[in-house]
Amino acid sequence: MPRVSPRDCAVYQGELYSSSGRPPGKLALHREGVPEQVVPIADLDEWYTVRTWGTFLGHEFEIYFEDEDGYGIGVVGTGDGHWLAETWAKPEEHPEVQFQRMDQFTFEATVPKHMVSDIHEVRTDNLGPWRERQENR
Repeated sequence: MPRVSPRDCAVYQGELYSSSGRPPGKLALHREGVPEQVVPIADLDEWYTVRTWGTFLGHEFEIYFEDEDGYGIGVVGTGDGHWLAETWAKPEEHPEVQFQRMDQFTFEATVPKHMVSDIHEVRTDNLGPWRERQENR
């Protein structure tokens, strides 16, 4: 089941990579899940996180994964908590959805694709804030 969100990306010497955990000041770069190299963050052209969002039952959720039948969606402790608790407590109202309440603030579900709309990506810069922190040391 392919992971959709969040996705960390980096551009190094003009090439796009997926990126992951790092030693301090460095970033591991990957292609198709295979580690290629570890580079200093200061040498990156870009470094950002992409999160994919969609609307389910009129509320926005992050899309964590996609398979042939649907999306894995979730939200952690934001938005309309009362609506979330009520909806997850009544799974019989949406039998095609597999609801999971992970804890008091974490709600996840596997949802048929036709029930998710307005799918969009939001990109958050990591490199700019990292550089600002380095300058303020």
